[in-house]
Amino acid sequence: MTMTTPAVTADGIEQTAAWSRLTAAVEVVRSGQTTDGSIPDAAERPEFREAVSRIREELRHLSPAFPHDAAYLEALDADLARWADGGFGIPDFLDSLTAFQPQEHRVDGLRHLVLFPMTTQNGSPDRLLEAVLVEVLWPDFIAELQEAYTNALFVPIRFVDFTGGYDTNAAVLFPETVAMREVPRFTWGAIFSDREAARFRRVVRAAAAITKLDVTDDLERLLGDQRLTEETFVMWDLIHDRTHMRGDLPFDPFMIKQRMPYFLYSSRSCAATSPRIARRRGSPPMTG
Repeated sequence: MTMTTPAVTADGIEQTAAWSRLTAAVEVVRSGQTTDGSIPDAAERPEFREAVSRIREELRHLSPAFPHDAAYLEALDADLARWADGGFGIPDFLDSLTAFQPQEHRVDGLRHLVLFPMTTQNGSPDRLLEAVLVEVLWPDFIAELQEAYTNALFVPIRFVDFTGGYDTNAAVLFPETVAMREVPRFTWGAIFSDREAARFRRVVRAAAAITKLDVTDDLERLLGDQRLTEETFVMWDLIHDRTHMRGDLPFDPFMIKQRMPYFLYSSRSCAATSPRIARRRGSPPMTG
């Protein structure tokens, strides 16, 4: 009797031993990196080479769950190997960054495993290795809205799991932050709408209590439903970003090169809900 190996699927990967081993190995690498991403004493400490070998092994195990990212994951393996074989100098992940094209797969619930040496926002100067599991947010009404507010670069996502650099207030995943030898033409920008939504709900709820503000029924519904607020922020981000690029709002480089956006995100508000968001879903716990 022939035994078959169960297929690897993206759902639930964050609970697998392979993902745990991968993130643990990433944390080992991070512990030795300096601000520019290099590991100066790697030759004297074999645990870093072993950690990268473990990362590559686990990526090969998990890759079948992400067929839409096959080219990226293959290039990522090559970038990791070149970095280790070159003695862990300043990392260069241009090839894998160029191969990663999440804007081509905007499907609600689709997952990506993203691994790069990168800076995160909120003032961090360090370009360290990060591993992030994300899930695309692309409800039907956004697909329809995008026909009017076209923005081929916009990728709204939610966190599934992440390594230490994203245990912060960072709410974006931008290609500009990745360590690379030259700057390519960027083709996507990802925003964690779940973290924006959770922050909005928390801050507005607290502000209403402090100021003794009467909360309307519509706002109460928004504050009580994480998924509804996520989808509202997807709508808001799509229109807002599109208006910066092609509409009436002037383009501010801060929107892309932001270093300390926490206060921007924590203070901004959403003026109204969209009548297109008609369905009510169960509310997951607030995160972020």
